[in-house]
Amino acid sequence: MKLVATVFEVEPQNIAAFRAAAFASAREMERSDPECRGVAIAEDPEAPGFFLTSTLYASDAAAEADDAPARLAFEEAVRPFVKVRRVRLFDLG
Repeated sequence: MKLVATVFEVEPQNIAAFRAAAFASAREMERSDPECRGVAIAEDPEAPGFFLTSTLYASDAAAEADDAPARLAFEEAVRPFVKVRRVRLFDLG
């Protein structure tokens, strides 16, 4: 399994819109991507505009696929609100 962790920095005026887009897209990703084992979204209460998403995938190939439809839809939904995006992959064995 592989975990994809992404830190997003969002401008203050876009926080609510990002949050709504991220949660809606995460639900759709969990529903439509058979390789996705779950998505978690956390918002830093001490640093407004900083979010962490983590997505657990069944395989390395699924985690590393940049063209998966559900992932592309998620990225497209949140793109207008993102100032900075940092992605890290973790092998969970």
